[in-house]
Amino acid sequence: MKRAMVLAAMAACVAVPASGQTDLFISEYKFNDAQMSAVRTDGTNARTLFSIPSSFWLPIGLDYDVATGRLLWMDSAGSSKIVRANANGTGLSTVVGVPGFARTISRDATGRIYFATDQTVRRVNADGSGMVTIFTGNQPGYPAGDPFVDATNGHVYVGYYGEILRMDLNGGNRKSIFTGGSTVRSIGLDVANRHLYWLDSNTNSDMLARINLDGTGFTIIDDASPLIGQSSGYISLLVDAPNNSLYYADEMVDIVYRADLDGSNRSVIFSSVSDRSPSGLALSTGAPVQGLNDCNGNGIADDIDIANGEADCDNNGVPDSCQVDPCASPVVLLDHGSNAAISTGKALGVPGSAWEVFQPFDVPPGGWTLGRIELDGFTVVIGNGLGARISIHPDDGTGTRADESVVLGEAEGVNFLFNTNLENWVGAALDADLPAGRHWVHLESIEPSVYWGSVNLGFSGLPSISRGASGTFTAPGSPIAMRLIEGGACASDYDGNGDVDILDFLDFIDDFSTCEGQASPCGAFGDPDLNGDTLVDILDFLDFFDAFGNGC
Repeated sequence: MKRAMVLAAMAACVAVPASGQTDLFISEYKFNDAQMSAVRTDGTNARTLFSIPSSFWLPIGLDYDVATGRLLWMDSAGSSKIVRANANGTGLSTVVGVPGFARTISRDATGRIYFATDQTVRRVNADGSGMVTIFTGNQPGYPAGDPFVDATNGHVYVGYYGEILRMDLNGGNRKSIFTGGSTVRSIGLDVANRHLYWLDSNTNSDMLARINLDGTGFTIIDDASPLIGQSSGYISLLVDAPNNSLYYADEMVDIVYRADLDGSNRSVIFSSVSDRSPSGLALSTGAPVQGLNDCNGNGIADDIDIANGEADCDNNGVPDSCQVDPCASPVVLLDHGSNAAISTGKALGVPGSAWEVFQPFDVPPGGWTLGRIELDGFTVVIGNGLGARISIHPDDGTGTRADESVVLGEAEGVNFLFNTNLENWVGAALDADLPAGRHWVHLESIEPSVYWGSVNLGFSGLPSISRGASGTFTAPGSPIAMRLIEGGACASDYDGNGDVDILDFLDFIDDFSTCEGQASPCGAFGDPDLNGDTLVDILDFLDFFDAFGNGC
């Protein structure tokens, strides 16, 4: 009897959930009335764990140490401090006070705590000793985002000034993974599938997004308010890849969502009450364990491969053998450059205005074989994510207008990224054989009532013109930031997953004997029509080899 009572008391002390049940712990802030709450990951059994002392009313970020049964968080009410307590609220204490306005915490395999404060990322030991700075930003007025520690691979990820940076645990070996964010607030990883997720929380980018670990494959998973403009409410993200789950909090509407890794099956699993707002998330099973960062599957971490001589021409920490033309030198037919630093350009879309942009260019004798177009600009309101349509028209014979009745090439679904001060070129395949003479690139929003973007200005080129909802053209003005790339090259990433096709093909051969025609978990090519082109994948691969034999 005594043994049963002792075991029950121990369970209550560390708040261990029932067998087979996983809890999501949630910090909730409110002036002088913050609390810790929990809910089952299926949305059931929502409950309050404990009230936080009134002077600790601004918890930002949350972590759970399974070994000790303690919750850890950053409190930034007044002076910032790292706080810990048992999951029932007992034993609450301050680990260490920290300078500045600090946010979030993330721990490495030894229990060291990483946090952001002002423009820096810092680290302290589990007992609060040994504080060091591992990153300092160089843009006044721009705080560092929430650091995320990949304990398996010894990396720290952080958002700063629209970039996502990766560094070693001591801040060394820094890599720029992505430069197209706005305010990167909270990061999560799925190394096994080579994905990085983040919450971007500026007013023009309130979204949950994903990229591949090499910085390619930008995908919007969830936009906070796609049809009515943007808020800035997304605040905390937790990626539980082994269980195909995303958890993220919105402090504007005071709810926590759960969704599949691709954003599907989104549902509200927790709602704050009494004017509280969620601000941090942690699983009762601890931080999900990441896979080895090993893109080529040779059993050796990418960092070690590169240190041993594997080529990494773009210095992003991913071996070149795993990327699609990482440092290719395409034949550039036309390059206007981009004056991104001035943060102004030609409007595209805009509800009520429906701005379109027309950029003329001249093709020399002999003509051009166009294969790709690249543009630089930024999105203001993402809308429904359909982005822009890009068309190529011939001149109408006057030299001042396009003949819009003739379309020589077209691409759809081009979305600009979000940083308004850095170059972030986006591109699309656009195949067209262009004879000598004047031609026009025509940009238009697919849904101008909900999309609003801006094309940056170029340093050279013919003057561009714009047309609004009235149908009237503006006077010729500055050229737009645009590049035209010669065609004829063959696609080397057919399914767009960020892996070169030969790696996909080896995976396909490896899985074919046991996974033909089956769905997950058999592997990337279990689906008989992965890309949805109505051809079974084996026919796609025959096409791939046919192209390969023709010099591709």
